[in-house]
Amino acid sequence: MNQYVIEVNQGNFQREVIRRSAQVPVVVDFWAPWCGPCRMIGPVLERLAREYNGRFILAKLNSDQNPQLTAQFGIRGIPAVKLFKNGRVADEFVGAQPEPMIRQFIQRHTANVQPPKQTTPPQNGRVSSDPAVRLQLARQLLQEGKGCQAQTQLQNFPASPQRAKANTLLPLAQFLCQAERGFANTGANDLDIAYRQAAQAIQRGEHATALYNFLVILNHDKQYRNGAIPPIALGLFELLGENDPLTQAYRQHIQV
Repeated sequence: MNQYVIEVNQGNFQREVIRRSAQVPVVVDFWAPWCGPCRMIGPVLERLAREYNGRFILAKLNSDQNPQLTAQFGIRGIPAVKLFKNGRVADEFVGAQPEPMIRQFIQRHTANVQPPKQTTPPQNGRVSSDPAVRLQLARQLLQEGKGCQAQTQLQNFPASPQRAKANTLLPLAQFLCQAERGFANTGANDLDIAYRQAAQAIQRGEHATALYNFLVILNHDKQYRNGAIPPIALGLFELLGENDPLTQAYRQHIQV
């Protein structure tokens, strides 16, 4: 695997395919180890992903290990290849196809695509002097579940148009950083367990699970951990965006 060829599953599909396809086309290859035709087109797709250098992402999904996704997308035969744009299937084909056909399939949807700019994290915990780059990097790190690195970028954020968003994201970064370090001050009661599970869900990209756990906590104790939940949830809403269905569904129930 490389940066343009990734493995996806039930846990990261929302993040790596649905959300990522808003930036660049994502081609999902539904395959299985026993499938001979899959072994024929898999290397072709992987070679094209490297050749196109980020103009599309190839996501490999083992259909045997992910029956829920396989059923959700109506997979009845493999290999099945679906191309996602803006969170939806834009094109697809089933069965082993010759390389020229696969190349045309990719080219139809990538002719005018510019690969997203790659942001390289500063080394040794350094932060960028550009607030816009700093905020972008923090978002990227949070999407990857890297709370402590994101916290380094967001704390003591300089006065700038990006500062308000950075301050909104900071509680989420601190929450994930605490999770990375082991949540030293949480116990074994149901609310503490839900709190830890919410962090683990965000790290896996399962934002719906995290928000559900937040709501469970708030329904039992609105002042849990001195009212920590709403600011963390607002940070997650900021990360997801106002138009995200999860933001729209949960914002009315979680207010500071």
